[in-house]
Amino acid sequence: MFSAAAAGFVHEDATPSVSTCSLQAGGPVAVIGWLPNEVSNGTWWNLDASQSYDPDGIIANYTWNITINNATTYLYAQGESFKFKALGLYKIMLTVQNTSGNSSTAFTAVYSIVDLDGDDLPDWWEVKYFGAIPEQSGSDDYDNDGYSNLQEYASRTDPTVKNAQPTLMENLKDNWMYLAAIAAVVVAIVLALWPIMKKRRKQEEKKTVEAALEIERALEGEK
Repeated sequence: MFSAAAAGFVHEDATPSVSTCSLQAGGPVAVIGWLPNEVSNGTWWNLDASQSYDPDGIIANYTWNITINNATTYLYAQGESFKFKALGLYKIMLTVQNTSGNSSTAFTAVYSIVDLDGDDLPDWWEVKYFGAIPEQSGSDDYDNDGYSNLQEYASRTDPTVKNAQPTLMENLKDNWMYLAAIAAVVVAIVLALWPIMKKRRKQEEKKTVEAALEIERALEGEK
């Protein structure tokens, strides 16, 4: 199963390999979306905090701390694109905070390794599946199954074996949270507008009645 997230794609079925620490009982839970253990240096990946949740409140703030060689980068969105430019171990920490000030932190780590041909694919992965560092890039589709080599790497599938495209029901199942969120927004808008719509309808009904009475009085005056 594929979906957008790491350089465009992330493996949805994988359990995020992070440790989670709730700093206040009953507060939010920080969850870092799946990331590979190794990435090619110079490639972009999406840092995804959308799986974080708060059973009793609303998450208001997201803070990413990404540290390598004692240098730290801070990012503040639920989803952030990040370039693993330098070689080495990146320590990634996500802190989420709800509207009550309660917070939670999750941790993970990613190695940025050498990519001699600069094609966004780790050299070891290319050697494993293609036998050498071929003229294949991350955007190529070696097995012509509709998924790029980078998508195959992000989803931990074999780039030399065709993968079936997901069905409509599978897509709906994989994205039910987004559909539920959209439905919730629509319901909230309808509930917010309902009093206004109801008031306008009463005003229109009142005008209609008044107009009818005015016509009735005019007709009586002509008799």
